[in-house]
Amino acid sequence: MGGLVKGFLEPIAKRWSAAMGGPLLLFWLAGTLIVLWRRDDGAHPCRTTESWTRVYCGIAAQQPVGPLVLSAAALALVVVSAWAASASAPFVLEVLAGRWGTSRPALAYTRRRIARHRARRAAFARRSEPPAGLSGDALAAWQVQTGWHAARSRAASARYPRPRDPERLLPTTLGNALISVSAETRRKYGLELSVCWDPFVKALEAPDRDDLTAAATRVFARVQALMCSAATTLWAVLLPGWWPRLFWITVCVLLVGAAHRALRAGVDAYCRHVGDIFALHRVRLYRALGITPPASSAQEVTSGEILSAALSLSLSTLPNGSTPIPYDWSL
Repeated sequence: MGGLVKGFLEPIAKRWSAAMGGPLLLFWLAGTLIVLWRRDDGAHPCRTTESWTRVYCGIAAQQPVGPLVLSAAALALVVVSAWAASASAPFVLEVLAGRWGTSRPALAYTRRRIARHRARRAAFARRSEPPAGLSGDALAAWQVQTGWHAARSRAASARYPRPRDPERLLPTTLGNALISVSAETRRKYGLELSVCWDPFVKALEAPDRDDLTAAATRVFARVQALMCSAATTLWAVLLPGWWPRLFWITVCVLLVGAAHRALRAGVDAYCRHVGDIFALHRVRLYRALGITPPASSAQEVTSGEILSAALSLSLSTLPNGSTPIPYDWSL
């Protein structure tokens, strides 16, 4: 799963963008406001006896270089923290997708979560039956109202691998949404996403690749927003009293919940976008590799399996023994 997350999102996401920097700037702004709020007397820091101001005041007194050095240090702090958040975002996404380790507590919790998602998948597959005695307009009204729920259930069910798919359920909704794309691509087109993804992205035209890059960047930006929301709770140690700290932590927990919901929506949108891209442009992958595209829907899965085997250099594993594969570089 870790390879899928990194290979599926990380290489095409822009690691530096305005979307990435917004949550981090809000994090530092929140800390600055708390520090200024605590200094309600309005006294200049260098006119107090607090020990933490000695270094700051000593540098600021070195005119005109001191203020420039402090400004550069503040900018460097923001840049380094942005780099750290960007570098850790793929790992955080893997944790959110279900990479929890092999300790006993982690395995026990993973089993519980997988069982819960298996029950949810089964519940989505069940169809609601109308109550006995409904007919005519009453039955039509019931069908209209349950149609909304059925549509949401179908959308949620699509973000799970099917029971007959080789992919296993993962312990989180994010992980199942990502793995369902791999299962759907293999089920519909016979393409192994782990080996076809990078060549497929390179075979896309610039506008389509840019759209995919923007979608992946939005996902990583929401991961960083979740990280910054969680890190903002650390500023609670600067607040005086337990009630302000409790209020601050409560607000941060609500922000973390909202950020997680936004991340789930972003991953769902990205998965739908990838499915649409494969549906419209998978022929580019065949042409880029010089392999004849499938001539009919009946050949779709077999052709995809051959292409995946060619990319993974495992043609001998094909059940039909269809080697060698003819290449046509004029496609």
